[in-house]
Amino acid sequence: MPLWLLKNERKVKMQFLLMTLCLVGISPDGNINGGVISNWSPVDATIEFTVLETWNIDWAANCLGLASWESGSTVNIIFSSSTGNELNSLDPATGGSAGAVPKPSGSLNGFGVAFNDNLVTPIWHINSWQVSDLFYTEDQFTTWQTIANPCGSGGRGMSYDGEAYWQNNSTSLVRFIPGGTSQTFTDMAPTQISGVAVVPGPTDDTHVMVTTYNTNTFILYSYDGTSMTQVATGVNPAGLGNSNRLGLTWCDYRSSLFFSYATASGYGIAELDFDVVSLTRDTWAGIKTSF
Repeated sequence: MPLWLLKNERKVKMQFLLMTLCLVGISPDGNINGGVISNWSPVDATIEFTVLETWNIDWAANCLGLASWESGSTVNIIFSSSTGNELNSLDPATGGSAGAVPKPSGSLNGFGVAFNDNLVTPIWHINSWQVSDLFYTEDQFTTWQTIANPCGSGGRGMSYDGEAYWQNNSTSLVRFIPGGTSQTFTDMAPTQISGVAVVPGPTDDTHVMVTTYNTNTFILYSYDGTSMTQVATGVNPAGLGNSNRLGLTWCDYRSSLFFSYATASGYGIAELDFDVVSLTRDTWAGIKTSF
């Protein structure tokens, strides 16, 4: 049994549920059709991506927000499937699924998945664009509870920085403690944000990368505990053939970024390396190696 499902004694079967969305103007991937425009503008520094590996995700209905579960050399990339109404996974070592678990009742049409990076007592959170709650489990998917989502039903990508969670709300970013305080930063991308990931950076500040559904944009920010500063921007990694950009997560063990995306024929996950050209490559490479 995969480590991320270790305490789940239920036999999990893949569920491919074909559902018709009753939410007018929202795609099965959570994209608000027609887009959302902000007052964002880019900086001069550039993010350069290198594609390390790609996987065709043909065992799940769709592949949205990502989270990285790491135990020693075992890595599972967990992803949310809104159409399949499940959390599924990629084992990069085999290229196949590392297991799946159904989402709780009432949580249909969710994008984000994140946990508290604690392998002993993991707390998993997922969101939904159908309701304004977060769903969380403290007993490895056996029971679920709800708590108010500071992003309401606007949340998509999620990530954890060791102290608090990050989530987008349209073109805004929100840092929050579930049930506690939150900070909102507006106009963080040109159109609706999809993927959100905490990544390594050149300073002690927290660094967050985002991407968007509709525009060919990746953006790196630093957070100093009070404010956000844009570090660099990038464009879609070459050769993936994707139509939309979806989830992001950083993997410490592999020192790489995982990125989910939609193509004309289905869904994929790519493993990426990245550098910021305004800083020395040695600086970024060294930081990412030790992160």
